[in-house]
Amino acid sequence: MKNPVINNKIDFTKNQSTCPYATKSNVPFDFYDESFITNPELTFQKLRNIAPIQQITLDDDFPIWLISRYEDITSVLRDPRFIKSPDNLRISTNEPLKGKTEKNTSAYILRRWHMLAKDPPQHTRLRDFSKKAFTPKIIKEMRSRIQQITDELIDNIYNTRKIDFIDDFAYQLPIIVISELLGLPIEDREKIRNWSDILIEIQVTEKNKQSINENSQAFTDYLKNVFALRRKIPGNDLISSFLKLEETEDHMTEDELYATIFLLIIAGHETTVNLISNGMHALLTHPEQLNLLKNNPHLIHSAVEEILRYNGPVLTSTLRLASVDIIINNIKIKKGEGVLALLSSANQDETQFDTPLRFDITRKPSQHLAFGYGIHFCIGAPLARLECEIALNTILKRLPNIKLDTESNLPKWRASTIVRGLKNFPVVFWIKNKTWGGMSK
Repeated sequence: MKNPVINNKIDFTKNQSTCPYATKSNVPFDFYDESFITNPELTFQKLRNIAPIQQITLDDDFPIWLISRYEDITSVLRDPRFIKSPDNLRISTNEPLKGKTEKNTSAYILRRWHMLAKDPPQHTRLRDFSKKAFTPKIIKEMRSRIQQITDELIDNIYNTRKIDFIDDFAYQLPIIVISELLGLPIEDREKIRNWSDILIEIQVTEKNKQSINENSQAFTDYLKNVFALRRKIPGNDLISSFLKLEETEDHMTEDELYATIFLLIIAGHETTVNLISNGMHALLTHPEQLNLLKNNPHLIHSAVEEILRYNGPVLTSTLRLASVDIIINNIKIKKGEGVLALLSSANQDETQFDTPLRFDITRKPSQHLAFGYGIHFCIGAPLARLECEIALNTILKRLPNIKLDTESNLPKWRASTIVRGLKNFPVVFWIKNKTWGGMSK
């Protein structure tokens, strides 16, 4: 049950359970606590008002600082003293994930050799390779294909009455798009989905270490076979383009290729699945906004921006480390300590947004942080926006009577340290002049 919202503020008078996970915190905090998973805005608002910069200890005993206010988060994300690679720390007494992902393993390669885990100049070099796939021209040319895929997916469910919105639609669209962009066989999408679900977690602990290692190795072996095929039979896809660069002096190493493809799948699939499904969930739970968009499809651009702000697909930034002692608002973050920026909290900050807990698709453009900020801003943001715009407008046009399936289990949110998304999302719809069980709808 969600805590009541009074005058756009959450009532904190209800008792809060204690949590050993956060024994060093001023506000009880646990990414895997059911109350947080269901209603994270409660904890975010408490953090911003009570302890905007506070330290917790993760399961691997590495202490990190949670940053919850918009102004502090943008300050951290643009500060070059907060770095991504622990290898860039000359002295570190608290290396994160120490002993958890050994170097030269597939798990280490996938996590440490892509641009999101690097600092300039390595970051700049790897980003320059990847951003060529997301130019405005390429994104514009993809519109008709995205529309075609969307219509085909709706055709497949058109004669049904009940679906899981994620399994049958929201997951399918972005995995097809990113698979085609990369040149991965579409029949492998379920394997890719399973690897993505397991490998996206920010923490490597004794509990998940074996699973992460095994699945990292399986994913790397899979890509090795794909690379071998594309070297023999190049296609008109991104992997083939990357491999062609091997003949030049300026190219990615094999390990960088594995990690980059992994990152693009996570960013191009996982984030967009959650954006589309979170958006539909927000609309279905706010009927007045749903009807407003149905009747005014031109509002789709501002609607997607509000979805990103209100309940975006990413909870936190990826981990950063202080390269020197840094003081933020009289709090000293010591060299080598970790920092997580709570992006979703920043997007609900009362000092930045009017009535931030209100979902309003007519809200004026806002500088939300759903895609990050600074040099690590998501290069796939234009593609994710386009997919969401086409998906939602097409669904509402072709299935205007879609609604939550109240006879099934209610949608449940996933437990995660980094993404915000639903585990299941049952919906129902009917088509005019269709008949089920003798009842015309």
